[in-house]
Amino acid sequence: MNWIIMPQIERTVEIDAPLERVFAFVTDIRNHNRVVPPQTQEQLLGAGEIPLRLDTVVRLRARYGGIRWTLASRITAFDPPGPLHPDSAYFRDEQVHGPFAERRHDHWFASTPTGATRLTDRFTYAAPLGPLGRLVERLWLDERMRQLLEYMQATEKRLLETEILKAAGAKK
Repeated sequence: MNWIIMPQIERTVEIDAPLERVFAFVTDIRNHNRVVPPQTQEQLLGAGEIPLRLDTVVRLRARYGGIRWTLASRITAFDPPGPLHPDSAYFRDEQVHGPFAERRHDHWFASTPTGATRLTDRFTYAAPLGPLGRLVERLWLDERMRQLLEYMQATEKRLLETEILKAAGAKK
């Protein structure tokens, strides 16, 4: 696949929650079906470790565009916040089996001066079926992937910020 320029969709959202909390939420795969659109009917079929770690393989079943498929994805890079870099974190998951010819999802986390977290996600993908797949990407898939990423980030923001507000209210 290296000879093909694959589509990339990148989006950043600022979440009013500490980096450690955002990272913990995103790396707990049980939260994934909470942040995808309900019409995907996503089901977690298996995950080696929760929270995610390097080499964890996650298996999901979902429906997109009326098509039901199964995806297995491996965590191929994992750099949690820690003493050497408490203000940033990163991980990558890559498809090992599924509907794409190739798919990567990079997740970057960075603390802001206000104590919020800037979450940047990048989808890099290629549809199967060569030239026909490139056409499907342009005519249909690119927009669906963009909508999916926007929905996921908006939902992560809403859930995490609501959780932080509830926790603050409980402390009063």
